Amino acid sequence: MAPAPWVRYPASEGSSDLGEPILPETVPAAQRLLLDIIDTVREPLIVLDAEFRVMQANRAFFATFRVEPEDTIGEVLFTLGDGQWDIAPLRELRDKLGAEPQLNDFDVDHVFPGIGRKIMLLNARLVSQGPNQPRIILLAIEDITARRFTEWRLAEQHRELERSNAALEEFASVASHDLQEPMRKILSFGELLSASAGPALEGSGRAYLGRMLSAAARMRTLVRDVLLYSQVTTRTHPFVRTDLARVAREVITDLETSIAESGGRVEVGELMVIEADALQMRQLLQNLLGNALKYRQKDTPPVVRLASTNGGPNCAITVADNGIGFNEKHAGTIFRMFTRLNARTEYEGSGIGLAICRKIVERHNGTIAATSTPGAGATFTVTLPVKQATVGYSI
Repeated sequence: MAPAPWVRYPASEGSSDLGEPILPETVPAAQRLLLDIIDTVREPLIVLDAEFRVMQANRAFFATFRVEPEDTIGEVLFTLGDGQWDIAPLRELRDKLGAEPQLNDFDVDHVFPGIGRKIMLLNARLVSQGPNQPRIILLAIEDITARRFTEWRLAEQHRELERSNAALEEFASVASHDLQEPMRKILSFGELLSASAGPALEGSGRAYLGRMLSAAARMRTLVRDVLLYSQVTTRTHPFVRTDLARVAREVITDLETSIAESGGRVEVGELMVIEADALQMRQLLQNLLGNALKYRQKDTPPVVRLASTNGGPNCAITVADNGIGFNEKHAGTIFRMFTRLNARTEYEGSGIGLAICRKIVERHNGTIAATSTPGAGATFTVTLPVKQATVGYSI
C-alpha cells in the first residue's frame, strides 16, 4: 500500500467527522498549501495514479461517500467499499483517459449499497508531475443527484401541464363548436317568434322576448370568442415574412363601418416586416384597433395611431387612442379571460378579445402591455421578435 500524504483522525471518539489533517514534517510548505486548497473544495476530489490507485482525497469525498481515509488512501479505486466502485462507466473513463488528456461532464448513474443512488458528473484530467515522473489523474466529482431529480420532476410537471392545456383547449374548441348550432336555432326561432307573434304580446311579454334574444346574441358572441381563443394554438399557420402594413390595410378595410359610424380615423405610421403567422397578426390588430374604436369618449371622435419601431432583434407595435382609458391598477388583469372594466350595457363584448391578443403574442414569443390614464386614452404595446427561431413551420 502506498503511504498516505497525510493521516486524519476523528475529531472526537464516536464521531464520523474528520479532524484536521496531520502531515509529516517532511512535506514541503508548497505541497501543504496545495493539500489545504484541495481539502477546502466543496465537491469531492481525488488524486489517482496511473493504476487508478487513490493517492489523495479531500474531505468532501470522504463525507459524501462515507469512506474512511485509512480504507481509501493507497487502494485502487475499483476496490473501495468491497467493490462498490467497480462500475463500467469508471472503467470506460480510465480507458478513454489513455487517448484523451481530459474528459469533462462524464455522466455516471450508480446505486451504492451503503448510500443509495448517486448521479455524478466526473471531470478527469491527466497531470504531469515533472520530467521523468509518472502522470497522475485529478478526478473531480459533482453530485447532481438532487438537481437531476428536480429536473426530471419539472419536466414531468411540464408535460402534464401541456397535456392538461391541450385537453382544455380541445374541450373548449369542441364545446364552442357544438354550442353554435343550438345558439343559431334559438336566435332564429326567437326572431321568427318576435316577427310573427311579437305585436300580439303584451308589454311584459315583448320585454321578455327581447331580453331572451339579447341574451342569446351575447351567448353567440361568447361562444364564438371562446372558439377563437382555443384556436390560437390548435389552428395555426407557419411563421412567414409578414408585412404588417399590408395586414393593417386589410384590418382597416374591415373596420370601415365602425370608423365611419364613430366619425373617427386611424392613422398608420411606419410598420415593419416580421416573421409571424399572418392570419393571427390580422386578428391581433383587428382586436386592438377595434377596441380603440369601441372604447371612445362619447363626445369625441376617436383617433387611433398605429405604428411600429425597430428595437434591434425586436419590433415594438403600438396602438394608441384618445378614448376613455382605464386605471393602470388594472393593467395586469385586462388580458385575462372574461375581464371587463366597463358595464356590458355601456360597451358590448365578451371580455375575451384581449386574452386572445395575449395568447397570440405569447405564441409568437413576444409580450403585450398597456398604459393608460382614465379619460386620456390608452396605449397598447406589443413586442415581437423580428425573426422567429423557427420559420416556415407551425408550433
